[in-house]
Amino acid sequence: MSRLVIGTRGSKLALAQTRWVADALRRVHPDLEIDIRSIQTRGDATQAANVPLASFGEKGIFAKELETALLAGEIDLAVHSLKDMAHTLPDGLTIAAVPPREDPRDCLLGSALDALPPGARVGTGSVRRRALLLSRRPDLQMLEIRGNIDTRLRKLQEGQYDAICLAVAGLSRLGLQEHVAEIFDPDWFTPDPGQGALALETRDSHRIPNLVKAINDETAELTTRAERAFLRAIGGSCKTPIGASATVGGNYGHYLWLDGMIAAPDGTTILRKRTVEATVAPQSEGLPVADYLRSVVDAMTAPEILGQQVAAQLRAAGAERLLGLEGGVASE
Repeated sequence: MSRLVIGTRGSKLALAQTRWVADALRRVHPDLEIDIRSIQTRGDATQAANVPLASFGEKGIFAKELETALLAGEIDLAVHSLKDMAHTLPDGLTIAAVPPREDPRDCLLGSALDALPPGARVGTGSVRRRALLLSRRPDLQMLEIRGNIDTRLRKLQEGQYDAICLAVAGLSRLGLQEHVAEIFDPDWFTPDPGQGALALETRDSHRIPNLVKAINDETAELTTRAERAFLRAIGGSCKTPIGASATVGGNYGHYLWLDGMIAAPDGTTILRKRTVEATVAPQSEGLPVADYLRSVVDAMTAPEILGQQVAAQLRAAGAERLLGLEGGVASE
């Protein structure tokens, strides 16, 4: 194929991410002609009205129109922020590649958390961020905020908020790291599943998957597969504070750790579990052949098994009662 049509949302961040993907593909396929097409999603259309994301009740409001265009053959590839995707893809579509992942952590702009005065106004559109911030600072006024990064920064600078909470990855991709006042430790501020990662979605019966696989990053793929498997297994919706963070480590990268978190919307109850699973080594150099082949087989299912295990452990620890909460307080 000499021509590729990439679909993306039209925000500055989405376009920056898509241009990065296009440049990476051109480096490995120099003869490839790439067109970028902006598509407005339902999530984009509601930004100006400041409609709370939790009111939609499900993920995927920033992806559905792109997926419709893929299935209709209007585009060949969709570039998503992986955390915005529904945990189950439409029939006929696949995540063909996950490029190298940006920093998955969350951060605060405007002030460090401990420096905020009592009753300070903090803007976030995420129920997860709201719950985690309230778990440390229950005195804060948590206010809804929507819009792209530039819009949110402007609202902060205008004094509408004392601080706002965002993902580090988006700021890094736009070169806006100087606005960060504090980056949160993921051991307590568990990121959104897939945060910091891009997903390259294509039709699964099309020849495009092999073309884009060239820029896949094995570590990013393994970690995000585990996080999304956890999200599928635990259930919940946009109204449920859920986090997951996977890392690869050990000798030759043999092990995959997954931290899962679910909380009450007001942060009064937080459940966490960590589990480790043997998996494939992203850097296989030095592994005995038998161990490497065994690890390849393990990698076919290990991330999904790990996600299911952590979800089951959280359910056994009481996650069921948190899954039914929508802005209320956890009951004893």
